[in-house]
Amino acid sequence: MNESTSTARAVVDELIRGGTTDVVLAPGSRSAALALALAQAERAGHITLHVRLDERSAGYLALGIAKVQRRPVAVVTTSGTAAVNLHPAIVEASYSAVPLIAVTADRPPTLRAVGANQTIEQQHLFGGSVRWYVQVDVSDALHVRSIVARALAVARDEQHPGPVHLNVPFADPLVPSADDSGEIPSGRAGRLPWVRDRRGRVAPDGVLQDHVGDVPVTRGVIVVGDHDDSSVPHLVRNLAGAMGWPVISEPSGNCTHLPQSLRHGSLILDDDEFLVAHSPDIVLTIGRVGLHRSVARLIALSRTHVAVDPRPLSALSDPSRSAVVVLSEVPLASGAHRDPEWLEGWVNADNSVVTIVNNALDNAKSFTGPTAIREVTRGLQPDDLVVCGPSWPVRHLSTFAGSIRSRVIGNRGTSGIDGIVSMAWGAAHAHGQQLNDALTICVLGDLTALYDRNGLLAGVGERHPNLVYVVIDNNGGGIFSVLEQAAPQFEVDFERVFGTPHGTDIAASLIAPGVTVVEVHDVASLAGALAASRAAGGVHVVVARVESREVEAQQIRHIAGSL
Repeated sequence: MNESTSTARAVVDELIRGGTTDVVLAPGSRSAALALALAQAERAGHITLHVRLDERSAGYLALGIAKVQRRPVAVVTTSGTAAVNLHPAIVEASYSAVPLIAVTADRPPTLRAVGANQTIEQQHLFGGSVRWYVQVDVSDALHVRSIVARALAVARDEQHPGPVHLNVPFADPLVPSADDSGEIPSGRAGRLPWVRDRRGRVAPDGVLQDHVGDVPVTRGVIVVGDHDDSSVPHLVRNLAGAMGWPVISEPSGNCTHLPQSLRHGSLILDDDEFLVAHSPDIVLTIGRVGLHRSVARLIALSRTHVAVDPRPLSALSDPSRSAVVVLSEVPLASGAHRDPEWLEGWVNADNSVVTIVNNALDNAKSFTGPTAIREVTRGLQPDDLVVCGPSWPVRHLSTFAGSIRSRVIGNRGTSGIDGIVSMAWGAAHAHGQQLNDALTICVLGDLTALYDRNGLLAGVGERHPNLVYVVIDNNGGGIFSVLEQAAPQFEVDFERVFGTPHGTDIAASLIAPGVTVVEVHDVASLAGALAASRAAGGVHVVVARVESREVEAQQIRHIAGSL
C-alpha cells in the first residue's frame, strides 16, 4: 500500500473511531486518496458522505451539520485556493464555537516555493481562526492517528469548542494500486486515548448574590443571545420565575417561548420614557448578545451587568466591557426579595406593544418582510428547525414573531450573509436524522440567497433533506432603509452603494435539480406554499415577493411611532 493511501485510510479510520458520522468532500486531485477512503467507508455504512462542487458551500454545509449534531464534522478539500475557500465557514465556526475539522490536502514540502502548479503556502492558512493547526507527518502512521484523535478532542472541548485545521501533504501516487486490498476504514479497532485538560473559569458558579455582593438585585432583566446550550431555557425559566424578572431573548437564544419572555422586548426598549422609568438594578446577559441597539442601551444603563458565557476570556461576549463578573453557567436565584410590580410593568408594556404590532400587521394592505416572517412562524411545529439568515430576516423574526416554540439557529458568530443556503442544507440533514425527517425552514433575504445559490447544487445521488427556503425578496438590502445611511444627505448614492438592487428574477436564479421553486405575493399564498412543501417533502424554495424596501421601512417606522 502506498503512503498516500495508508495515510488517507488512517485519517478516515480515526475520524470514525472518534465519533464522526458525517464528512463533506469537495472534489480534487491531491485529495484523491481521502476521497476514495471516504467513499469506501460510506459504502460499508460507517459514515455519511456529502459531496459539493464548491468548497465554500462545502464548508458551510459541514458547519450546519455540526451546529445541529453538536459534534465534530470534517470537511475535506484538495490543495491550493480550494482550501482557502473554507476560511469564511471556519471563521464563523470559530466565533460561534462549532466543532469543525478542516482536512486540507497539500503538495509535499519539496514542491513548495518552486513554482509547482496548484501549490500555495497552506501552513497556518487560517491563522487564529482555528483552535489548533498541525501539519500531519505522513511518514508516521502512529503520528497520523494520534493527531486526528487530538484534533477531535480539541474541536469538541467542552469549554471552548471550535474549528481545527489538519494539513495533509500527499505525494504521488495519489490512488491505490490495482492490487491493493487494504482494509476499509471502519473505526472498530482500539483507539489511542487523548484527553484534554479542563480549563478554569473567571468565577465559580452558584448563587447570583454571591457575585454581586451587596448590590440589590430585586429589579433585573435577563437577556438571552445566541448560544448552543440546550440547558439554558430550563435554567432561565427557573431563575426568571424565582426572581420575577422579564426575559428578552434573541431567536437563537431559544427562550422566546418561556412564560416570562417578552414577545416584543426590543420594541419596548425603543420607548425612551419607559426605559428610563424601568432602568434595572442588574442585567444578566447569556451568550452572544448583539442583535438590537435598544438592548445594548439597556445593558449600558443597568447598574450591574453580569455575563454568562462558558468560553474563555478571549472569546466571551461582552462588547460594552461592562460585565462585573463572567459566569460559566446560568446562576441560581438569590435570596433577594421580589418586587411584584417590576415584572408587571414589563408585561403590561409588552401587552400594549402586542396590540400595536397585531393591528399594524394584521390590517396591513402591503405584503412585507415582517408579515411574511410572522406567517412563517405561525405555521411552525414543535419539531421544526428554523435557520434564520442575518440582517433583516433575523431582526424581523426577533421583533415581530413573538413566541417561537421551534428551535432556531443561525450564523450569529459573525453574522455574515455568506454560506447560509449551504449551512441550512447541512443543518436540515442533521435535524432530519435526529427527528425522523423533521422539517427545516430557512428564512433568508434575497441578497443572501443569491450569494450562496451554489449551495442548492447537490450532485446526482446526493441526499435531499426536508427543507424549505423562504426568500424575502425586496430587491436589495432592506436593513439600510432604516439606518443612518438612509438620511437625505446620502440619497444620491444610497441605492447604488447601500440598497444595491439586484434586478434579478430570484425564482429563476434559484432553480436547481431536485429543488422546486415557487413565487408568492401575499400571506395566503405563502401559507399555501409552506403547507404544500411540508406535505411533499424534499427541498423547496418559496420566494416571497414583498413590497419595496421603502414601503417596509414606512411600516416599521409607523409601528415605532405608535409606541
